[in-house]
Amino acid sequence: MKKSDVGVVVFVYGICLFFYYYLQELPPEAQTYPLCLISGLFILNTLFVILNVIKLKKTGMENDLHSVFEGFLKSQFFTVLTACVIYIVGVYYIGFYITSIAYLIIIMSFLKVPLKSSVLTVLVLGLVIYFVFTMFLKVPLPMGVVFE
Repeated sequence: MKKSDVGVVVFVYGICLFFYYYLQELPPEAQTYPLCLISGLFILNTLFVILNVIKLKKTGMENDLHSVFEGFLKSQFFTVLTACVIYIVGVYYIGFYITSIAYLIIIMSFLKVPLKSSVLTVLVLGLVIYFVFTMFLKVPLPMGVVFE
């Protein structure tokens, strides 16, 4: 197990607890899907801990804190962070679908993802989101104040 893993594991458990707490405010019929996601994240995180504890007994704690941010690109990080904030604002104003497609295209071109992979990703994610949320779960996604 690495020292950097400890912080990530605690953070993921914190996310599970945070969302589980606020999940209780939803009506019971709306809790199923989020509860499945939270449970899946909790189970995967717990499996990760178990596997790393077994590994820890064999190899000991690895101190990787000096190399965690090796190769960190500040400009790339802050550009993506800014794009995420713009994405959230965009969902409110111009809607989920348009903003999501634009966000994916912009981020993938910024990160120099090959065009074929970018197009395939946008198409597949668009279809998956549409069929899972709109058709199957019948969850209304934000249309944006501009189009309401």
